[in-house]
Amino acid sequence: MKAAVFKEKNLLVVEDVPDPKPADDEVLLKVSYSAICGSDLHRYCYGMMLPGTIMGHEYSGVVAGVGKNVKGLKVGDHVTRCGGKVNPGRDLPNFSPRYSAKERGLLPQRPGAYAEYMAIPADLVMKVPDSISDLEASVIEPLTVAVHMVRMSNIRLGDRAVVLGAGPIGLFTQQCASLAGAGKVFVSESNPNRLKAASELGATQVFNPTQINLVKEIVRLTEIGADVAFECAGAKPTLQQALELVKWGGRVMVVALAWEPVDCLPVEWVGREVELKSCYAHLNHEWLISLALMAEKKIVTKPMITQVIGLKEIQAAFQELLRPDTRQIQMVVQCNS
Repeated sequence: MKAAVFKEKNLLVVEDVPDPKPADDEVLLKVSYSAICGSDLHRYCYGMMLPGTIMGHEYSGVVAGVGKNVKGLKVGDHVTRCGGKVNPGRDLPNFSPRYSAKERGLLPQRPGAYAEYMAIPADLVMKVPDSISDLEASVIEPLTVAVHMVRMSNIRLGDRAVVLGAGPIGLFTQQCASLAGAGKVFVSESNPNRLKAASELGATQVFNPTQINLVKEIVRLTEIGADVAFECAGAKPTLQQALELVKWGGRVMVVALAWEPVDCLPVEWVGREVELKSCYAHLNHEWLISLALMAEKKIVTKPMITQVIGLKEIQAAFQELLRPDTRQIQMVVQCNS
């Protein structure tokens, strides 16, 4: 089969690799779509991935084979990724005590979804209802990241929220914050195409922070500052902006994985007892929340998915997404034409 293989910093090569064979507790998935994630981009451009790795963790597909111990799935089922079995009350991330998101790529990885086929434990996929297309299903993972962050933020009915960064996770966060009851959701983004998408998705107001003083504008509009800020950009100024623009006792949720030093001047905000909290990935039961939101059409993906490409175009797509002036938001790889 064909797969996109990481060779070295800034280089993916599509080549023939052995067909995967599912183990007894696995399914063989014919990959329909695999969305390009920002964390893949970071590992690609910083070289933080073992050579020979097949990346891709946001995907949908059709079951093409099942191991002998698999129950509840059959050939022909449309599925997407999930986090595993739901265990109410004890649904905690399965990470090591000193887990590092940066170094994760340097650990051995299962072959991912930038490929025509992949073998995956049956517990790590879930069926997709007919109301969700395979293309939509490929972005349930970043939606679940946003669901997790908004739930962790304890946002309350009528709160004023600011989303910094209108990439895929930022745009999903904007929608989730509104669904969670935010009275106003402001979005800050320097890329015009992403700013346009935020506006189309119903942002209360959008701002280009290179053209205004974002902190002063949010304080002017809210009088005391925002209740909660979601840092989804990871740019040099955005953490400091988020910490400054919230009110006394306001909350800043950080999901962006900045790989280089960012601005942080505590004297500007410590006196307001701002709460800073990081969030990462998702809990198992939150995948079901995302699936329901998408199935009920409460989440919109159309303005976000800007281009579908073939597997052979993946190297050019990664280079395009690294350009600051790109017109792309979410590019998705169609792995089987």
